[in-house]
Amino acid sequence: MQNEVHDDSRTVGRVGIIGADAMSLGIAVSLLDADVPVTLFEPERESLDKVVELVRSGYRNAAAKGELRQAERDRRMALLAGTVNFHHLKDCDLIVDAEPGDRAGKEKLFRRLDQVARFGAVLTTRASYSGVDHIAGCTRRRGDVLGLHVSASSETEEIWTIAPGKETSGDALATVIALAQRLRKGVAVRGNFQGIVSNAKSVALDADCFAPRKIDQVLD
Repeated sequence: MQNEVHDDSRTVGRVGIIGADAMSLGIAVSLLDADVPVTLFEPERESLDKVVELVRSGYRNAAAKGELRQAERDRRMALLAGTVNFHHLKDCDLIVDAEPGDRAGKEKLFRRLDQVARFGAVLTTRASYSGVDHIAGCTRRRGDVLGLHVSASSETEEIWTIAPGKETSGDALATVIALAQRLRKGVAVRGNFQGIVSNAKSVALDADCFAPRKIDQVLD
């Protein structure tokens, strides 16, 4: 049996990730494993180099164990661009804010993103669920902004919890859901999102890929 998610999703050719920590590392590796180019931005060179080296070491170890061919390892690493230059995010189709931070910091970040990100890019924030609308209001593209939290369930499955804002567009929501599907991640959508996507096209998702979480799950 299949669940349907409403989809008018945008093409995601490159994903930008802001921040170098455990969350950004996990997202980056998942994207690279799925052949999605990644631009990882971190203003502190030392922190950036540490995360890039962790990615490289992980692939090196996998190749040494025979779990990954050397050519495959090299190809995946070639998809990763680490940078301390914020403007390198301008070519990304989806940008993930993976940095912890206070409200003032998020406001400043998204005002800056609004100036740099290309038109039509989807922007996700790590801000608290109640703060998504406020952060979206710091941009001129409220429909392109939504919340995203990544966590592991008790079954060690990685769950992407998506929190649309009041003005998040159906295609922006569908874009993040489609990316999670591409990465075979569990998905939960927080809040009443039915109205957002009611007029979008439908795409069938294999519910088994998301067990035990269903794509249409709504968290209280």
